[in-house]
Amino acid sequence: RVHDRFHVSLLRPHIAHEDTQFPNRDIAYFYDLGNYVEGETVVEDLIDHMFTPRLMFQVKWADGDVMWAPLSVCSKLAALDRYLALHNVAHPRDLPKAGRMRK
Repeated sequence: RVHDRFHVSLLRPHIAHEDTQFPNRDIAYFYDLGNYVEGETVVEDLIDHMFTPRLMFQVKWADGDVMWAPLSVCSKLAALDRYLALHNVAHPRDLPKAGRMRK
């Protein structure tokens, strides 16, 4: 039988990584956490650009999300250097203003 009420005397404080019940348990061994920073993801590529009136880039993230971001956000990305080389220009302001690139 399942009881949906508990007496306060049955509650115990949570003890993270209790080694007495689970000796030699290393969480990093079970989960490859790497250098992950909460809320941070990697830019995979820049897909497209447009001027509205400021320069915006369509960013594809490693997790699959796609969003538009201004040049100020993308200015230090290695993906921007690849995108500029693809368009044969040295500076973002030299990108073609008419029409968007179609694949």
